[in-house]
Parts: sequence; structure tokens; C-alpha cells
Amino acid sequence: MLYVVGIGSGSELHITKEAEEVLKNVDLIVCYKNYKKYVERFNKPIYTTGMTKEIDRVEYALKESKYKDVALVSSGDPTIYGLASLAYEINSIKNYNVEIKVIPGITAASLASSVLGSPLNHDFVVISFSDLLTPLNTILKRFEYALKGDFVICIYNPLSKKRKEPFLKAMEILKDFGKDINYIIGIVKNAGRDNEEYLITNFEEFYKNLEKYLEFIDMNTIIIIGNSSTKIINNKMVTPRGYLNKYKIL
Repeated sequence: MLYVVGIGSGSELHITKEAEEVLKNVDLIVCYKNYKKYVERFNKPIYTTGMTKEIDRVEYALKESKYKDVALVSSGDPTIYGLASLAYEINSIKNYNVEIKVIPGITAASLASSVLGSPLNHDFVVISFSDLLTPLNTILKRFEYALKGDFVICIYNPLSKKRKEPFLKAMEILKDFGKDINYIIGIVKNAGRDNEEYLITNFEEFYKNLEKYLEFIDMNTIIIIGNSSTKIINNKMVTPRGYLNKYKIL
């Protein structure tokens, strides 16, 4: 059996009971090398690979799953930019015929939203700005249409030291939309971990000091751009669900 397990941020506070039980009982854990520190406490054999070796990692997990119970670990939720889909694809293509069970985890969007206040309390989209697997034009088109639809936008993988183009081009698109709306922006770094940091600003201030923010943002950062209704309440970022438009407070 192959369990594809989401471990949230890696913190023991943000891992589900189901994920805990699976990791306690499997014979082998397979994960990205930087996640090893989060699963060592389960005292299981651990197989790791580095960045861009996802296919090797998944294939190894599937092969081993024919003879034992294996946990293929993703941070966050394995069905949200995780390895669950790749496991299903390779299992089918290579005819491994391994039984797969997905164990959900708390995704970074949920963690970041709770840190900021409640910005994802209405319709929202999640977009990854990594153009390693998705063409840049597709990313920017999705971003623009999300703005046109007035969705709250949650951005994963905003930029790295080598990859800034998708983010910078998206900010130019946002600048055009921001002529009428000074969007509230929340930035959370290392959500759910000991070194968690966050800040809340608006697009006018963000764009004016873009270089400063570029130094702060990295691949472990989640950025949430509010919609036209998002506001700051008691220093927190909040997107109203709409109750007060429909009902009166007595």
C-alpha cells in the first residue's frame, strides 16, 4: 500500500491524527530531503531525493509499495501542488497496480489565511508562480482572469533567487487593476513554523517599496491579494462573507 501523506507545515501542531497514525505504522517513509527533519521522530527508514527528483522519488515509493506499506510525504496537502497526482499517473503508466490512499494535510493557504486574519473567507483562487512545469503565459493569464473575476488570490511559490519574472510581470498586471482598487496584500513567510513572519500592507505601498519586499519574499512565502471587499480590521486582513449585507446586527 502507498500512502501519500500531507504533513502540513511540518510542525507537530499542524499534522492530523490520521497522518500521525499512518507514519507511525508504515515500513518506510519517502520524502524530499528537506522534509526529513519533520518525519525523523517516527523512527522509520527514510529515503530522500532532492529538488527536481520528484519522479525518482515517486517511482521508488511505488516499487517499494508492492512489498510493504510506504508513506510518500508532501508538505501541506499532497493534492495541492503535491505528489498525489504524479503517484496516480506513474502507477497507471508503469502498471504497478499499487493501491494508493491519500492522507490530506493542512495546506499553506489555510495556515497563511489564519495568520493574517481571514482573507480567504470568500471565493478565492490559488496560483503557483513557478514556471518550471507551467508556461509563464498560462500563469499570467490565470492571474489576470482571477483579478477580472474579483477573486481573492493566494500565490504559492512567488519567487526565488533565480526566478523573479513571473512575479514581476504579475505585479505590472496588478498595477493596472490597482488604479481603481488599492488591494490589501498579506504576506506570510514560513507559515506554521517556528520562524513564521507576516505583514499586511496595500498595493500602493507594496509597489512603491517593491525592492524591499523582494528581499523578504521567497519560496516559503505565501502572498494573499484581497478582492475589492477585503479590508483591515483590528490590524488583521479580512474578506467579509457578506452576512452583514443581508442581516442586521441586533
